Amino acid sequence: MHNESGLHSLQVKQMEDKYPGKLTALLGDLADEAESKALTAKAVDILGNIEAHYHCSGIFTWRYWQDIEVKEVEQIFNANFMTAFVFGREIFNAMAQSGGGSIMFVSARDTVRNIPAGFGPYMASKLALNGLVESMAAEGAEHNIKINAILPTIVNTQVNRDAMPDADHTTWVDPAEMAELMIELTQPTKTNLSGSLIAFNGKMH
Repeated sequence: MHNESGLHSLQVKQMEDKYPGKLTALLGDLADEAESKALTAKAVDILGNIEAHYHCSGIFTWRYWQDIEVKEVEQIFNANFMTAFVFGREIFNAMAQSGGGSIMFVSARDTVRNIPAGFGPYMASKLALNGLVESMAAEGAEHNIKINAILPTIVNTQVNRDAMPDADHTTWVDPAEMAELMIELTQPTKTNLSGSLIAFNGKMH
């Protein structure tokens, strides 16, 4: 499931064609409560129940607090925090009704370090996400729902390569390795792992 701005219908069809019978893509605004309820209900209808959810919605921007537009701060928090809260809550409630599950969010490594100028608005939204992860994990304990977040440095995506063409991309986090780790951490055998913020440095320290 993806935020509507992140995938166009043609791209969705190409993804479904690439993995026939294994992938169903649902589009919607993950920060909208009504759409999130509908998406979750559709997912439950397709899957029977939701055992794991990997929340990868988000945007990055480098801005100073002193001159960033209020609307841009709202956009950052909408993508990085509100989608996690609004859609994540629907997933949480669905899991609570079906006996449990695991939710994995993506935050940022530097939320656990001193935050330099220019990273404030972005990191503030990710710090809010960290608080959501820890407190929602506490609420999930009685429902057998485990909630964690992985905290990568820079993920080696095309968007990031285009934004920073002169950087050493070999030091960035491999998205395939990150996905493998996220899947591993949501396995049923990880019974005591919840409320954790797990740094993933790649080769950046």
